[in-house]
Amino acid sequence: MNLRTQMLLAGALTLAVPVIGWQSVKQLDESLRQTRVDAQSLKVANARLALAEADALRDVLQLSRTKAKSTDLYAEAADFPMFVDGYDDEWQILSSPSLVYKNNEDQLRLRLATRGNRLYVFADVRDDDVVYHKPPAPRFDLAEGESLDRQAMLVNGDALELLITDSRNQVEHALFRTVAPGPVVGMSASGNSNGRLSGRRLARYKGFWAATPQGFHLELSMPLPPPSSVFGLAFVDVDSTDESRMRWLGTSNPISMAALHKGEAANISGNIFFASRTADERLAPWVTRGTRARLFDRQGRLLSDINSLYEKTAEEYQYDPALRGFFNAILFRIFAYFVTDTQINGQPFKLMNGLHLPPEDVDELAEKQAETKHYVTHERDIVLGTLVPVGGDEPTGFLLFESNEDLASAYSASSVARLFSLLTLVSLLAGLVLLVYASLLSMRIRSLSRLATRAVAEDGRVRGLPQSDAKDEIGDLSRKLSALLERSANYTKYLEALSSRLSHELRTPLSVVKTSIENMDRDRLDAETVRLMDRASGGADQLGAIIRALVESTRLEQTVQQSQMQFVDLMAWFHGSIARYKQVYPNTRIESQVTRASGRQEKMVVYAAAELLIQAFDKLVHNAVGFSNDESITLLLESFVENGREMVLLGVANNGPHIPTELQAQLFDPMFSDRVSDDGELHMGLGLYIVRMIAESHQGRVDIRNTSNGVQVGLIIPL
Repeated sequence: MNLRTQMLLAGALTLAVPVIGWQSVKQLDESLRQTRVDAQSLKVANARLALAEADALRDVLQLSRTKAKSTDLYAEAADFPMFVDGYDDEWQILSSPSLVYKNNEDQLRLRLATRGNRLYVFADVRDDDVVYHKPPAPRFDLAEGESLDRQAMLVNGDALELLITDSRNQVEHALFRTVAPGPVVGMSASGNSNGRLSGRRLARYKGFWAATPQGFHLELSMPLPPPSSVFGLAFVDVDSTDESRMRWLGTSNPISMAALHKGEAANISGNIFFASRTADERLAPWVTRGTRARLFDRQGRLLSDINSLYEKTAEEYQYDPALRGFFNAILFRIFAYFVTDTQINGQPFKLMNGLHLPPEDVDELAEKQAETKHYVTHERDIVLGTLVPVGGDEPTGFLLFESNEDLASAYSASSVARLFSLLTLVSLLAGLVLLVYASLLSMRIRSLSRLATRAVAEDGRVRGLPQSDAKDEIGDLSRKLSALLERSANYTKYLEALSSRLSHELRTPLSVVKTSIENMDRDRLDAETVRLMDRASGGADQLGAIIRALVESTRLEQTVQQSQMQFVDLMAWFHGSIARYKQVYPNTRIESQVTRASGRQEKMVVYAAAELLIQAFDKLVHNAVGFSNDESITLLLESFVENGREMVLLGVANNGPHIPTELQAQLFDPMFSDRVSDDGELHMGLGLYIVRMIAESHQGRVDIRNTSNGVQVGLIIPL
């Protein structure tokens, strides 16, 4: 078990106390939740009974007993003032969608809203040819029995016509047309038997006509009619002032509107529905802070919406997590997520546009028993909701009662829950601190381990270990390891300098021995003594060669470390080397082979020390010539791409004996030689070690492989 895991387990043990408290709060919350469910069920049952006994409300609900028609219209209650200016800015915040009526290229988009005692209508008309009303010029040459065309004088362009039942249950046929964009006042579109003439101004019917690139906007304001009043609307489209006014879009035919206004039989089937003030008055006493009640008619249309879901008492504001800072909000969300055992689903019933019950679901909802559930609303609120039918055995409407659960739970309004939340957070922070501390310790130990691994190179040289300034045990361990490696490095330097010292000290006695042997009178010695003297002279020569090789290897290592790098053109360097080796080895056939990576430039440039490359290549060529069976070698220059990086191979190939695989890696080690000398020359095994040292100093590597009839050896460095 590593240090981080141990610290994590220690931190986890600190959670024991808040976990016990957590379970207590969960049990308390479950008990209070069931209490709230029972209390709301009782409250809704009492409200349902009281609403069923209210005569005024029963009359309102009876208006929607018949099935809804496609020509029915609903006006949503607006919470903000409505401005009759021809723009739809305030209409964007309403939930109800536009009603769309089309006829070929013409289109009418209609929206309705109520505010106070006024009804507002917004018509977005798309017409490629808007014709404004053109008042006809007065005529003074009328013959006997001839009269003016009253309809042409009233309207001869595009217009919007309304048929509506007013507050006195009288039918009003209103017309809106204009000679140019701007304010519009409604006028009577047709006369009737009560003496009302067409063209009469309707002062309470006002509007604004605004031109648009696709047609025009017409925003209207008029008195609010009684609920379920007959309501028809039509946009009459003409393309010229002489054209017949028979093309229209909307809910009712303008001809039928005029006939009904005159008291004749006509088929106007559309009605208008909206929130009822009577329903609001009956429903309001049942709505307290943090609750919301909505009443729907039998067809699912919204008749009343009393919303106090977000109102709170002074104590509730005190515990509101949104008003007590980010820290408290986090605690609240943690408890809200973990305390609740059951998964809270979405709203169990649908609401069209957030307003109405779907007509296809009302029959099913009317047969269901009252049930109180927790769910998430379309506004993303967690509520306790109850939906029940109203009106006895044959429901005439539906009541939806909801209460806000965000601040009603035990953990949101309990100081004990806040204390447990604080304990939980402190425990989590303690565990996190321990984990972070363990991670830091682990990182420092791993960093020290990596530094210790790199402190000694592959060839055994000590690179050193940087000391840490930390005052703790790990810093002390780092300093002790650094001191230990420093002593080891000093001893290594002593051993490296020992060869130079020994060579210097051995040269003098070796010279004395060789001089003494050379000064002896060989003529006065017998044959056995001469043989012994020759053996002694050969041993002295071999000892001198060993001393020279040791000195040469030491000097070469220093040269590699101190060499100056520069940019070298390998093509020129390679061709110069070919000419030089042909002079050095006149009896050897020297060939060359240059291979470039596909799509690469002809020029090959490396950042290297040219004298070191020459020395490494000399060693390779010397070995290749010595091992060649047919006195021929091939010099190689090859560029290639390796892991997305351009590399170059400088190598020599010869026809000779293969090298066993197990010996290939050892050939580049210092003082290793597998050559059997038959020419009397001493081989110390430093040549290929020098090649490897030069390759590594250029961020490269050595390469050796057996070919079909020989061996290829070289060094690979980056271009």
